Amino acid sequence: MIHLVSFMDIGTGLGRTIYHDNSLQISQELIWPMICALNTFVKECTSSKKGLVNASLEEIKIYLYSPLGETNPLRFVFFTDIHENNEYLEMRGQKIFEILSPYISYEKFDPPSEVMERVQEIAKYTQIFPVEKLEKVFIDRLKQKLRNLEEEAKMFVVDLFIGDIDQGKVYAISSRDDLREKNSVALFSELLTAFSIDSEIFVKSALSENENRRLEKNKINSLELQEGWYLKQLAKQESDFWLVGYFYYKALYEEEIIALLNWIHLEISDRIIDLLEERPF
Repeated sequence: MIHLVSFMDIGTGLGRTIYHDNSLQISQELIWPMICALNTFVKECTSSKKGLVNASLEEIKIYLYSPLGETNPLRFVFFTDIHENNEYLEMRGQKIFEILSPYISYEKFDPPSEVMERVQEIAKYTQIFPVEKLEKVFIDRLKQKLRNLEEEAKMFVVDLFIGDIDQGKVYAISSRDDLREKNSVALFSELLTAFSIDSEIFVKSALSENENRRLEKNKINSLELQEGWYLKQLAKQESDFWLVGYFYYKALYEEEIIALLNWIHLEISDRIIDLLEERPF
């Protein structure tokens, strides 16, 4: 979720607020010098010509988008929840820039009300996941398939959930706190920052010592197991929703596991595709 949008000159520190949902207790007079100081800090400490792109303050993410390229001092500044996807923010930023470009001024910023309404629609936009479309009989059948794999020691699900690229986890399908070694929502966000939002992602890695200990503590033989992550966008390109899986599995059964996850993905996609509204950006 976006809490604040502004544009600023990264060189002079002049800025204007475009949208603020009033959830952040922050003096807007402090925003511009803070961003400039962070930008200078990044450049001096890393020798980066790019300067500040994003930073985190506890549960708040600050993201800077350069609509005219990095050599131009104009930046759109977003204050968002920590899991907000960078590519998604850039899509919003580019559309907001296209709408506001005739009116951008640090001295007098007074676009027509209908223009600001369009900007606020983009800033506040989020899709609502239609939970009611996931019938109990379908979820029960799905969970039974996962239990079967666990009983056969082929796959142990830590988290299987619906992730939203601007709201994090919006629906939990299956979850085991006793097996969780990593923050699946944070890693969902990180993986989508590294990859395009229309990618299909399957990542696997060897178990860490902590993961081995956690599995053994739960009387699960960790021999031949590895960690797996599955991310695939639901329904279509305009969807904000992803099927996200975090699990331990035996490589020998990888095709079977991916086939099941793809089946779950298809079944959920078919249920929600007609209910997704088109993005305004």
